[in-house]
Amino acid sequence: MRAGEEQLIGALIPPKIANRADRVPAPMPVLPRLSLPSDQNPDGLVLGMARLDRSGRLSARDLLGALGWQPGHRIDIGIVAGVLVASSSPTGQHVVHGRGELSLPATARSMCNLPPGVSVLLAASPAQNVLVIHPVATVARLLIEHHARLTAGGEHV
Repeated sequence: MRAGEEQLIGALIPPKIANRADRVPAPMPVLPRLSLPSDQNPDGLVLGMARLDRSGRLSARDLLGALGWQPGHRIDIGIVAGVLVASSSPTGQHVVHGRGELSLPATARSMCNLPPGVSVLLAASPAQNVLVIHPVATVARLLIEHHARLTAGGEHV
């Protein structure tokens, strides 16, 4: 060996990898598929109201009980058609807290225009194991539109 010439050390040279074509790739994880309740029966929904605290938590013990979600129950929370949706999931990233509270992710709250202190309408579908969180302003707008249609149609109750 000449001076200044490098010599490879066998322990530092990785072994040759066998034919990779024989290996089966690991399956890709499946992301949760959140969806809005699709039951056409309005009696299938359990409704409630809550107010977000400054940390983005809401207390919904009665509705969570209707869904069978006890403290420690795992859920996924995401956005579907512009509203927050929580769905039961054994691998969910979120849990029901000890006093029947849910913590809503800050990014999702921001995307759905749910600042701290805002009131929300909660719609639980026990049949589909889903909870939908609507801003009260959205519900108020829907009621105003409904009332306008009733008035325009000359309907009186």
